[in-house]
Amino acid sequence: MIDNNWYKVLNEEELNSPSLLVYPSRIKKNIESMIEISGGEERLWPHIKTHKMSKIINLLKEYGILKFKASTLAEVKILIECRVDQILFAMQPSKEKFLKLLDFQKKIPNIKFSTLVDNYKSFEMFSEICLEQKQKMRLWLDINNGMNRTGIEPNDLAIDLYKYIFNDEYLSIMGLHVYDGHIRSFDIDERKKKCDLSFKSVLELTQKIELNNILVENVIAGGSPTFLPHSKRDKVFLSPGTTLLWDLGYKNLWKESPFLNAALLTTRIVSKPSKNLLCFDLGHKSVASEMPLPRIEILGLENVKHIRQSEEHLVVESTEARKHKVGKLFYAIPYHICPTVAKHNKAYTVIKSKKTGTWNIDARDYI
Repeated sequence: MIDNNWYKVLNEEELNSPSLLVYPSRIKKNIESMIEISGGEERLWPHIKTHKMSKIINLLKEYGILKFKASTLAEVKILIECRVDQILFAMQPSKEKFLKLLDFQKKIPNIKFSTLVDNYKSFEMFSEICLEQKQKMRLWLDINNGMNRTGIEPNDLAIDLYKYIFNDEYLSIMGLHVYDGHIRSFDIDERKKKCDLSFKSVLELTQKIELNNILVENVIAGGSPTFLPHSKRDKVFLSPGTTLLWDLGYKNLWKESPFLNAALLTTRIVSKPSKNLLCFDLGHKSVASEMPLPRIEILGLENVKHIRQSEEHLVVESTEARKHKVGKLFYAIPYHICPTVAKHNKAYTVIKSKKTGTWNIDARDYI
């Protein structure tokens, strides 16, 4: 039986608003679904940018997941503190960040560090620094197979760069890194078709590289939207991130997914400025706001019209506004959970319908 009130907190008078709630039992179910889809925890290389929490990293470790991706040095630091096996810094680093990665690696030799490269200039800089410091670093060649955000196109230049890294004294090539976040078809069959078509160029690139007697040992592919299609491929690591907490955006995109919303926002009515208007204390300081309204779905008020949002306030229009009093608490699902989490420094934990404590958002800062 589906519990439509799963999110409600019995001691809700103890909840501040706006605030972030996490539900550990649902996070665990999401981890189990990730393992089931991937066919084994050893294939998972999840990104921590969604949650940025050491508590969740340690939950993943309990399930045998030991490889992680990070995009900021703060995220790298909490992965080090959690003593994971491998850290992929999934952002082509500047000189300053590359030096920091080398410093981490020198101090913590039992963790395997790696990062991305997609151009000759960065490769040359990495090579010179490693030669100067007599330190080695693992690199993944970042491939642009349609996202057009980062990565080198899968052509002859990519083959040459792969060969340069392979032959470098201090740099070692881990394989190919492929992120295809541009594939967002609502129909799962259409999404799989587009994913396969986009990945075809990666397969062809792999074959061409291996004609040079260089083995492409590893490929990391996709994020959350293409997690399912990529899970059907042999010898591919999978790096979903949002799957741990889920959000309304991906819930609408991948309706048949097994993932559960495991993070919500609290908000209270702070004013009723006119007959059909309700004003909540949920401004864009507390929720991701890069998309047009609505940016959340208020549970129990799904059909209201979102009028405007400012730093501290959200105004909605409802024909049933008279039913709700100032001070009433509501729960909301954000459309985009990743930047929403980064707006909070702590999250309440909810276990068996009770607020039980807080988890730190350890890596919400950049430094």
